[in-house]
Amino acid sequence: MLKERLREILSSINAQDLIEPLESFLEKLIAEFKPLRVIIVGSLAKRKFIRGLSDIDILVVVNYEVPRDKRFILTSLRDVDVEITIVSRHELEKALEEDREFYVDAIKYGVTVFSSE
Repeated sequence: MLKERLREILSSINAQDLIEPLESFLEKLIAEFKPLRVIIVGSLAKRKFIRGLSDIDILVVVNYEVPRDKRFILTSLRDVDVEITIVSRHELEKALEEDREFYVDAIKYGVTVFSSE
C-alpha cells in the first residue's frame, strides 16, 4: 500500500525521484513509532506541491501518549523539507473537536499511506 500510494501522489506532481527516499523514511518511521495511521497532508496531499517552495507534511497517529519533545520531527529528503507531527488518537480526536485547522485539514484532505486499523 505504501509504495503504491506514494507513487500515486508523487507522480501527479512530477516528483517521482522522491518515491524511494520517502518510502524508506516512512518505513523507518512506521517501525519506530508503530502508528495506527500515517497521513500525507498539506500541499502534497492536495496535489499543489511546488518543488523549492513546498515541504512534505506528515501526520502520524499513534495509540499512546507522545512526550512533548517527540511530537515534531524536522528532516529533509533530497532538497525537500519534511515536517512530521506525531499525536495520539486521543489528541487527534480532541483537536478535531476543537476544530484545529491542521488536524481538520489532515482528516478532510489528507492521504492515508499506512493504516494498521
